[in-house]
Amino acid sequence: MVEARAGEPAARLGAAIELSRELTDLGDSLIGRFVADARAAGLSWTEIGRLFGTSKQAVQQRYGPSTAQAGDWPGRWTPDVRRVLDAAGREARALGHDYIGTEHVLLALAGANGGGAATVLGDLSVARDRILATSCMRGGPGGVSQACLPLMPRLKRALEHSRHIADGLDTRLADTEHLLAGIVAVPDSMAVEILRRLGVGPSQVNAALADRMGVTPDRLGARRRRRRRLLAPSR
Repeated sequence: MVEARAGEPAARLGAAIELSRELTDLGDSLIGRFVADARAAGLSWTEIGRLFGTSKQAVQQRYGPSTAQAGDWPGRWTPDVRRVLDAAGREARALGHDYIGTEHVLLALAGANGGGAATVLGDLSVARDRILATSCMRGGPGGVSQACLPLMPRLKRALEHSRHIADGLDTRLADTEHLLAGIVAVPDSMAVEILRRLGVGPSQVNAALADRMGVTPDRLGARRRRRRRLLAPSR
């Protein structure tokens, strides 16, 4: 597949990196699907954690029941953020994807309901059509029938970062700017890869957000924490 996509060594390497991320996303989706099946069959989180070689708390946090349907977003979010997250679900379905990832939220943030984050992205020339034009946004097989779509692990991390960033700024309701800062705080997310392909790095996004919010960029970074190692890569 790499050789079919590119011919020169540098281009092949770029294609290999791209493909590896696509395979990581597919792996996350695959594992999440069968974790859900195992739970439905009666396996406990302790048993599932044992298969991963980690604690039940670690595996439950990453692959626990975190699905979304319109209007159902627990946490302290502004109405704009809730609209963006609802829109991300619609974007995922329109693309034929049976999950919601950081790329779908980025796409929604660049849309009409993106609030302050949309302004920041627009100033950085990150537009909806340009996001869709990247190869990261290839359509799926379609026919998504689930009422609730699972959230990918990297999106869970981004939402967690968003809340920590808002709390650190003494903001009760996290807004779209905090959501965008939380997304770019996950360096291996698909959204960050899309931004890089559009010529925009996380530091540029943070600088633009900080300028808009009247804070220093370091206040928009992710809180450092110890991470457990799982068999599956995070998303």
